[in-house]
Amino acid sequence: MAYISFSLIFSSGGYTPNNKSETKTVAVPTYITICPRKDGTTAKTKRLNPRRTTSKSTLLPLKRKLKASSSNFSSILPKFHVGGSSYHRRPSSLYSDNSSNSNLQLVTRSNYTTIQKLSRTCSRMYPICHDDRLWRRFLYADFHSVPPLIKENALTLERKKGITRLASSFNLKLYRNHLKLDQRWLTGKGHQDSIYCLAWISKDLLISGSRDKTLKIWHIPTSKCIRTIEDEHDGSILCMRVDKENQILMTGSSDATCTIWSLPQVEPILKLRGHGHNVLDVCLVNNNRIVTSSRDHTLRVWDKDTGAELRQMLGHTASVNAIEPVGGTRVVSASGDSTLKLWDIETGECIRTMEGHKLGLACIKHCDGRLYSGGLEGRIKVWDVETGECLDTLLGHAGMIRSIDCLNGKIVSGSYDRSLRVWDVKTGACVLSFQSGHSNWIFNVLMSGTRIVSSGQEKRIMILDFSNGLSPLCN
Repeated sequence: MAYISFSLIFSSGGYTPNNKSETKTVAVPTYITICPRKDGTTAKTKRLNPRRTTSKSTLLPLKRKLKASSSNFSSILPKFHVGGSSYHRRPSSLYSDNSSNSNLQLVTRSNYTTIQKLSRTCSRMYPICHDDRLWRRFLYADFHSVPPLIKENALTLERKKGITRLASSFNLKLYRNHLKLDQRWLTGKGHQDSIYCLAWISKDLLISGSRDKTLKIWHIPTSKCIRTIEDEHDGSILCMRVDKENQILMTGSSDATCTIWSLPQVEPILKLRGHGHNVLDVCLVNNNRIVTSSRDHTLRVWDKDTGAELRQMLGHTASVNAIEPVGGTRVVSASGDSTLKLWDIETGECIRTMEGHKLGLACIKHCDGRLYSGGLEGRIKVWDVETGECLDTLLGHAGMIRSIDCLNGKIVSGSYDRSLRVWDVKTGACVLSFQSGHSNWIFNVLMSGTRIVSSGQEKRIMILDFSNGLSPLCN
C-alpha cells in the first residue's frame, strides 16, 4: 500500500498589492506526496490546485507535512477522538467539576463532518475518506462497535468522468447511523452540562435539572423538550422532588436555596433561604412540611405554605447527601459520614443512627417497609427502619452508587461504573444489568411501570422502554 503524505502550504497573512498591476488574489497551493515506502524514497509529488502567481511578489510559504494512511487516518487531524472515554477517579464531592468527557459527542460529530469535507477536496481523497477500514476503526473508537468485515470485491464501484468511486461504504453508513442515534439520545434541545436530577410530573412528562442552571420539561412519547426554564436558580440544580399529588415541585441548588413550584404550570411560588451551602436533597413530609438537606451538615424543616424555617436538625459530621420520608413525621438522612439517621421532624430529635457502611453515602430510598442505601462502597444495604437492622447487602456495582429507585418489587440503581442494575426485592438478586447505555457517571435513575429513565454527566437522558410493541397495557 502506498504511503501518502500531505504538504499544505499556507501564506503567513493577507497580501495587499502596491499598485494596480499586481494581482489581488493569491492561491494557496496544496500538494499530495505518494511514497512507495515509509522512508520516503522514490517519492512523487503532485500539486492538486492550479498555480497562480503574482507579478511582483512571491510568497514565502510555511510548509506543514501531515502523514496518513487509510489504516492510520486519525493522524491527519491531530484533534480527532480516536479512543474510548477514560474512567475518571472519583471526586471528593458528589457534584464534580470534572467534565473532560462531556464534549465527546461534539468531537465525534466534528470528526465525521471534517472527513466528509476532506473527501470533497479532490478525486483522489474521495476513496481514501470512504475506505471501510477507516470507518471500521472510527466505529470502534467512538461507539465501541465492531462491524463485520466486508470483502473489497463486495463493494460496488461506479465510474464518473473517468474516476472510480465507491458507490457505498458499509461502515461509513453504520457510523452515520450511530451518529444519528446518538443525536436522538439528546431528545431535542438538550442541556448544556451534566444532568443531576429527574422527576415525573405526569405519566408522559419528565422534568430535569442540570449544572447549566436550567430546568427542562420533556414529552417522553415524542422525545421532545417542550419547555426550558431559566434564571430561577443562580447555581447548578442538584436535586428535585414532586409531591404524591403532583401539585408542587421542589428544587434545590448549589446557590444554597430551594424553590417551590406550582404544578402543572411550573411557576415559582416560594424561595427557601437559610442553608449555608449547596442544597443536596429535598422532600415533602405529611403534606405540610418541607425538609431539605445540605452540604452544611444540617437538615432544615420549613412550612410548605409560608416558607418559614421551623427548625434545624444537627448530628451529621459531613454533607447530608440524601433524605427520604418513611411515614408519619419521620425522615431518614444519608451522609458522607457513612451513617443513616432517623429523625422526627416535629421535635427535631434523632431517633436512631444506623451504621454499617464503611464509606460515605450518596442515596437512599424507602419502599415496601424497607430502606435501601448506597454510596462509595458500590453496594446496596437493605435496612429495617423500625429496628435499624441491616437485613441484606446487594453486591454487583464496581463504583459509587449514586441513585436508587424502586417500584413493584424491583429496585433500579445507577452507578459511577456507568451501569444500571435491576434487583429483585425479595431475593436480592441482580436480574438485569445495562452496561453500555452510558459512557460516563450516572447521577439519577427513575422507574415507572414500563420505563427506566437515567441521566448523568453526558448531558443526555436515556430511556429504556420495556413496553415497546405491547399495546394495550393497563395504566
